Amino acid sequence: MRNLFLKTNGRHLSAVCSLWTLALIIFLAVPATALDLFTLWSQTEIPLSIKQGDYVDYRHQVMAGGRREEGITRIACLATPTDNNDGTYLLELLPLDEQSDGSLLPAAGQGAQVRLSAKILDRQGPLLSAVVSVRLWQDAQVRDVTAEELRQDPMISTSFQSDFVPDEISSQQKTTRVVQGRQFSCRQWVMASADTQSAIMPAGKMLQISSREIAAAVNEEIPFLGLAYASERVKAVSSLDPPNRKIPVPPARIRVEVMELVGFGHNAITQLTAGN
Repeated sequence: MRNLFLKTNGRHLSAVCSLWTLALIIFLAVPATALDLFTLWSQTEIPLSIKQGDYVDYRHQVMAGGRREEGITRIACLATPTDNNDGTYLLELLPLDEQSDGSLLPAAGQGAQVRLSAKILDRQGPLLSAVVSVRLWQDAQVRDVTAEELRQDPMISTSFQSDFVPDEISSQQKTTRVVQGRQFSCRQWVMASADTQSAIMPAGKMLQISSREIAAAVNEEIPFLGLAYASERVKAVSSLDPPNRKIPVPPARIRVEVMELVGFGHNAITQLTAGN
């Protein structure tokens, strides 16, 4: 589960690109290892509950390459297989504007509706296989994106099929998180993975070791994956074997992302219609 939360900075950071990424289902599409609500959807340690009317609001902060981006996104469930005749879930994804009084309002004419099959409850295989269709709103213009279109796009399909599979999972001491003035006692998990790639060069072998660590605090009362908080640290370090001072090695790259629950509820209604 990676790739699909709107990133904004002030007004909506590159609204068109961000919303296209948003429509690619609950995973940020760029970069491929971005953190989003469903990054941990296949991990059985994390609770999974999707019910009509449920919604969650998350504040995202991303720090990479000396830059910082942030934004707030809502994911809501409008219908479940028991609520309609086609056996699907209908999710709505909305970028939110934070008002001067701290309230959150949907950005006008921006967002996406994603229809998923009930396969999502199996927690197996690529999440892309559960996508039935996507309807995208950009600057109040609406267009449908079929599941087949998503699968035929190399960048999108790769993103959907790159679900996080940790090499190590460890349980941590419980913590307390405060959301909407309520205290939640949360179980904590840390999940880590590492990958080594190599390329043969005239001067030797270039190695790159990429590590990814995700920490999550969960409580079953919170909709979807119970996430009260999640953070991700991605690091890529390169080296040359044998070392050669005449050949520069790319500097280490580090990306840190934090996803924090700022609100949730059970009375969601659609904010996106054909006329808005």
